Amino acid sequence: MRSIRTLLAIAALSFVHGVFPQCTTTNATSCACPDGGSVCDLKPDMTISWYGLLNYLGGPNEQPGRIYVSGSTPNIGYGPLEVRGVDLSGNRRFVCGVDTFVVYDPSASIDFLCPNGGTGKQLTTQRIFHKNGSAMTSTEIVMDQGMTYHPTHGHTHYDQWGIYSLRLPEPGVTDPRQWPIINEGFKLGFCLMDYNSCSDGAANHHCKDDNTVYNAGTTLYGSDFPNHGLGGPYGCSMVRQGISSGYTDIYSEYLDGMWIDIPANTCNGDYWIVYEVDPLNVVQETDESNNYTAVPITLTQQSGSGTPQARITCDEQAFVCAGEEVRLEANAGLSYLWSTGATTNSIMAGPGTYTVTVETYCGTATSVPFTVTALAQPATPSAFGATICEGDEAVLSTTALNAVWYDALGNVVGTGPTYTTPPLFTTTQYQVADVNTQAGMIINGGKPDNTGSGGYHAGGEYLRFDALSAFRLKSVKLYANSSAWRTIELVDNVGVMRATRSVYVAAGTSVLQLDFDILPGTNYKLTVSGTTDLYRNTSGVSYPYTIGSVASITGSSAGSGSYYYFYDWEVEVGGGTCSSAMVPVTAEVEVCAGIDEDLSLRGIEVFPNPGNGLFTVRLHLLEGEDVRLELTDVLGRMVHAERFWAATGRVDRTLHLPHASAGVHTLVLRIQGRTFTRRVVIEK
Repeated sequence: MRSIRTLLAIAALSFVHGVFPQCTTTNATSCACPDGGSVCDLKPDMTISWYGLLNYLGGPNEQPGRIYVSGSTPNIGYGPLEVRGVDLSGNRRFVCGVDTFVVYDPSASIDFLCPNGGTGKQLTTQRIFHKNGSAMTSTEIVMDQGMTYHPTHGHTHYDQWGIYSLRLPEPGVTDPRQWPIINEGFKLGFCLMDYNSCSDGAANHHCKDDNTVYNAGTTLYGSDFPNHGLGGPYGCSMVRQGISSGYTDIYSEYLDGMWIDIPANTCNGDYWIVYEVDPLNVVQETDESNNYTAVPITLTQQSGSGTPQARITCDEQAFVCAGEEVRLEANAGLSYLWSTGATTNSIMAGPGTYTVTVETYCGTATSVPFTVTALAQPATPSAFGATICEGDEAVLSTTALNAVWYDALGNVVGTGPTYTTPPLFTTTQYQVADVNTQAGMIINGGKPDNTGSGGYHAGGEYLRFDALSAFRLKSVKLYANSSAWRTIELVDNVGVMRATRSVYVAAGTSVLQLDFDILPGTNYKLTVSGTTDLYRNTSGVSYPYTIGSVASITGSSAGSGSYYYFYDWEVEVGGGTCSSAMVPVTAEVEVCAGIDEDLSLRGIEVFPNPGNGLFTVRLHLLEGEDVRLELTDVLGRMVHAERFWAATGRVDRTLHLPHASAGVHTLVLRIQGRTFTRRVVIEK
């Protein structure tokens, strides 16, 4: 750490010589680069303070059923974290369902609401400053995670800035983010700001060079940051907010959402609080690996019944091919003993039946048996390729009963006993497999219809439900007042969207296919983003609505008296797919008969076609050739002509024809004394 006296002496000397520190967002003269050079990006490095979590406002505040926490997020990087609600062109962007709205609003003074009256997600940018000697420039990167817009508060909140959880450590696992979870909490949004400097007494010991390890790391102060204060000051604003280099933002335990709910069956004992900032890695920073911390806590006020519990969950539906495995996980405990002899919290398991014994602070219990079911694997099919002329389509075939076709990279391209390729100019490899699909059991649940009073609703509310095991939400019933696109979103217990589907829904009653695969978890939300105008009940509602033994709809965002939008859930439990081995299939491309001698040209492509006058002519050549190119209009008049040498291999030639008229044109290529023509359509 630099000496404070030395810094003061340097400052005094600088003043005497008329030299002032020049490290600002407009002057990079005195800004330092991490590598000591003169050209660099000045990025932030966000951390979360274990000292602040353990000590700020007296540390975690335990109550029966809940722990309140505070989070201090120091920026120990060379540059600021600057989030902009208004981009360099003065625009703001909002997402409502499938629609993005761009508003020119340099001062962020326009109150924006989605067309349905709901709250939009604001697409913000991260501004990254760049030093090039004394010049300071910046670039903007659109952040792929939105911010929640609060017109009544006059600012935006960064979604999922922090996630905190109560956990039990697992021997041999060093990363606390991998420890078994008792429960999680999150703050819907954080307004980023310079709450304290790392030199302030209120943030003493919050800023460290390593906050990931409890009771470790060297404390940093303002003098330890060469670019201390760069970017700021930042406040809670819709235009510009952030955290300067050498500053920290603090969200205190008394603010809404800063807690972890403790399940009712949790007994007192020694646990850990794990806190992660920017868990989705939305922010670009110098180090993505140091955004977490963990501190111990002893629970003394919980009313656990003393009845121990042991259960097994699977992170997918437990149907696998012979030889494949799924991950089985036990509830959090002090120790584990599986029927396989394993002593870890989770195991990889093939077909069979398993149990686990879990020791907890409430005692020891053994789970009910959990079965992983084997699916029959189809035999390897036969497959038949084809030989075609360049530019033709190939028809590939197979003996597979339920064939799925793939390209060479494993991407699905078709299904069925035959597959017709796009036009090909070179020999191309495909793959095919026979897939055995076993349907699961269908269960219906939720409120079956909209019987009872209510009405069509503008939006902004949701249903809450728990997933007791993995299942597929195949469909729901909707009652729509108008025809429109609707975007359905599945959000997990920490506010992360896990699945979404946008579908055009006609007015009236309809069944909407979702096919959401849902993992075990609590406090899921099913909601509509953007246009809603769907029916909801305000009477005749009785929670919970159980769906077999796999799910329970526990309530709504507006309380137990209302039921929102999604009726007659169709759930699939079990089932799965099992594929045969992949079989390679070749589409062989040759020069066709009728040509007297070898020709180096192996294909011509023109794209985009139709186009606006800017085209690419792509040639596939076995050897270099002299090429003459002509373009004529529908009357045969010459529009463009050129001659060029084309090298061996794939050659792209750009045609820019801004003055060509709209309509059909003929492209003529003359190669080795032969003429080839293509029709080209110009649209304007």
